[in-house]
Amino acid sequence: VLFSAILYYTERDNPNLEMANYYKSVPHSMWITLLNLSGECPLAFYTMWGKVVTGIIGLFATAVFGIPIGILGAGFEELVTSRNEDTPDKLT
Repeated sequence: VLFSAILYYTERDNPNLEMANYYKSVPHSMWITLLNLSGECPLAFYTMWGKVVTGIIGLFATAVFGIPIGILGAGFEELVTSRNEDTPDKLT
């Protein structure tokens, strides 16, 4: 909601009418920001401030999702490794 509101304020007066139409209200901004972040509707004609905000959004999204996924993956790998060490290999 925060980043969508910021993009609403930066992009509502965009000279490109198609981009300005996407950001005509905060709810519209929330929807198009979600679609843009998921890659469904990649937009390219941001203003300079819109590009700065989308760069910050990308860094923030990487920090919020990428780091915890890495931590969970490392914990899962440790669990699997410890279980494999506890059970000896059976020779046939």
